Amino acid sequence: MTGPRLRHTPGSSWPAGTWVRHRARMDTERWFDTQSMRSSMTAPHEELRALRRSLDARQIARATEVLGHSLRETGGLESERGARLLALTRPEVIWSLARYHGVSGLVYQRLQSLAGAPESLLAPLRSDFQASVHRHLRSTWELSQLKPMLDGTGVPWAVVKGPAAVELLYGGRGGRLYHDLDVLVDPSGFSQVLAALEANGLQQLDRNWAVLRREMRGEVHYRGASPLEIDLHWNLINMYRGRFRMPTRELLQRAVVVHLAGVEVCTLDPTDSLIHLCLHAAISGGDRIMWLKDIERAVTVRTPVWDDVVSRSRRWNVAAPVGLMLSRSAQFLGAQLPAGLIRDLISPGAMRLIRAVDRLFPWQRALGRLTSPNRLMARSIGQGPVRGAVWLVVRSIRNLDPDQERASSSFTPGGTEGDRAAFIESVMASEAD
Repeated sequence: MTGPRLRHTPGSSWPAGTWVRHRARMDTERWFDTQSMRSSMTAPHEELRALRRSLDARQIARATEVLGHSLRETGGLESERGARLLALTRPEVIWSLARYHGVSGLVYQRLQSLAGAPESLLAPLRSDFQASVHRHLRSTWELSQLKPMLDGTGVPWAVVKGPAAVELLYGGRGGRLYHDLDVLVDPSGFSQVLAALEANGLQQLDRNWAVLRREMRGEVHYRGASPLEIDLHWNLINMYRGRFRMPTRELLQRAVVVHLAGVEVCTLDPTDSLIHLCLHAAISGGDRIMWLKDIERAVTVRTPVWDDVVSRSRRWNVAAPVGLMLSRSAQFLGAQLPAGLIRDLISPGAMRLIRAVDRLFPWQRALGRLTSPNRLMARSIGQGPVRGAVWLVVRSIRNLDPDQERASSSFTPGGTEGDRAAFIESVMASEAD
């Protein structure tokens, strides 16, 4: 779009006849800006869908095993089996799967000094690694700009995932890919935080207040000076919470102070962070190696308190998904877990279900398919048999509608100012004593 943007000074009145035109124009601009930004992120997924149609299960399994060997701390591609697998697997298959799994940069860091790694594989991985590093630098700069805005509100807040994962789990090397800056704020101060961000010129991307209000989405989205999206969470479980609980105020009370690329901020304590990584992975489908690697690093580097992992997971009704992802990380990447931990988290019945689904529909073959039984199992496990079955049926029916994604998007204009006010009010009252 061309032409000057219409500016409005808070407190002044709009010139007659301009408000409707301005609002319509801003809605349209934000919709196309957001879709443009997100389309660049989903491009690898489109490439993968095209490649997936030409691959058989054996090729997928072999390339996935190559990625697993490359990311293990011991017994990696230097082993005889790892080297043989690398030699037998097409470079373009490894690269495409690495991009889907979000581990291109991490795989490049392991392969760059490995004798025998083909340049046809290293070149695209190197490009992805450099993009990850640049994104991390942009994110930490954005965080340095965001910090005084949030501190000025007096509302407790913390950084989760993203730059916290790169700095704390991977030593700040930047190879771990992420797309946005996630911040968790105390819901009681949600209105103050929104006002502070907007007063400092950040652009809110959400336009569908009817969807936000109806589903009580756990986050809203902003953009600052850079194209990086800022996800402002008031609840770490964004949608379909069901029985799951992760009380924000409790998490923030235990948050610890860390330095992320020189910026002093709070983040979740090691135990809460591990539980969140596992739960987020499970309810997102549980089929990406990046999530498994984050969990393995969190277990190894941040030393969670295992008794607290079990007790908090049970209290929040998330023990089954946490156990699922811990078990998967241990099996695939060798995460070191205490004996008996998985039995403390997953009931015998749930474990039988997991083993049956993994045997018939391995997670390695899911590759983001919405209807994959393994992804559906990961997303619904822990909700109870009845609630889980209902969720599966409802989601399956919704996925048949080609317009479902756009209609349920918070970026599609919809709702009223009344919906916005009601949503904010409900958020602020969500953890009232």
